[in-house]
Amino acid sequence: MDYVRLYVLTRLSIDANGNVMSCNVGATFDLFEAEAHRAQGVENDFDTFTVDGGWHEDAEQSSLVATMRDFCAMVRQLQEDALR
Repeated sequence: MDYVRLYVLTRLSIDANGNVMSCNVGATFDLFEAEAHRAQGVENDFDTFTVDGGWHEDAEQSSLVATMRDFCAMVRQLQEDALR
C-alpha cells in the first residue's frame, strides 16, 4: 500500500485574551514548500503526517459534491450523444 507525507502548515498567533495558540494555515504534499513556510518567520512551523496514498478515494464528500459530479457526467454524455 502506498503512503504519502502530508505537511500541515502552522502559525503561532495570540488570541484576544493574550493566549498563544497554533493555527493551521494550510497543507501541502511538498516538503520544500513546508520548509519555505517555516523559513518565513519564527512563528511558522509544520507538522508531518503519513496518509494512505488513496486518500482522495476515501475522503468525505457532501451530497452536493456527489450530485454535481453526477450532473457533470450526465452533461458530458449528452454532449457526446449530440455530436454523433
